[in-house]
Amino acid sequence: MMKVSKEGNTDNEKRGKLLLLAAFIALSLFVSKVVQANTQVVISRVYINALIYFVIVFVGLLWAFNFQIKRKSLIYLLQPALFVFSQELFVEFFFFQKFSRIYEAFILLLLIIAVFFINYFSFLSANAFNVNLYKKIPLAQVARTTSYIISIFTMYFLTFSFLLSEFNVYFLLVSILIFYIIITLIHYINIEIEDRELFRKTVITSMISFILFLGVFLSGSTHEVISIAPVVGYYFAVSMVTQENMFLGNYKNAFLYIIFLVVIFFSVLLVNIFNI
Repeated sequence: MMKVSKEGNTDNEKRGKLLLLAAFIALSLFVSKVVQANTQVVISRVYINALIYFVIVFVGLLWAFNFQIKRKSLIYLLQPALFVFSQELFVEFFFFQKFSRIYEAFILLLLIIAVFFINYFSFLSANAFNVNLYKKIPLAQVARTTSYIISIFTMYFLTFSFLLSEFNVYFLLVSILIFYIIITLIHYINIEIEDRELFRKTVITSMISFILFLGVFLSGSTHEVISIAPVVGYYFAVSMVTQENMFLGNYKNAFLYIIFLVVIFFSVLLVNIFNI
């Protein structure tokens, strides 16, 4: 009985720390944007701030877990840290200029509230993955689904932010590809894909997303729309490569996925060409 009570107290302590960390991230994002002194943000400063948030989340999760981790746990911490990194970039670039109207702050407030809850769930997922290393728990399956959702948002936020950063085209392409690989790799590790399958599925998924990005990133200036194409590719690619029966003869679904991706590709292309 005492052991169960102790474990319960530990879980409550962890949840309290995770709530505190999520609240700190959300509040600091909101306050820093509202009190922004410059009319427009400085791109280099945005990336420095995002890296600071990355470190804060990574160290904060270590603190929340009472430093009770294994080597593989470090991978689990990377996803929420990278997610918050992408959030900071997205918020700064989406609300690029200093606020001049009250409704803009209200929109940001709503976004920050959503960020708080999403961050909290991503932190809980990291905790579930970490605990699952010590003892198998049912919440690990829920954490895998959350990992999928978080990876989708991270890919969209980073794609949108990189496009607005006006990087050299070669640096942009290399950065996009590297981050697509990292996002995909972390998710597949989270859902316990290993060895050769991990390498094969990471390459397939990241390349599908990257090829869709290549097809649309020079087609226009609607970054919000362009960023959807690689994310849709990722969404369906993960569905494809995580279903083994597709590689064992079930090509009908694969064909339908390919058709759908082609439709998405040309739809985004047309939207950007004709500024629909």
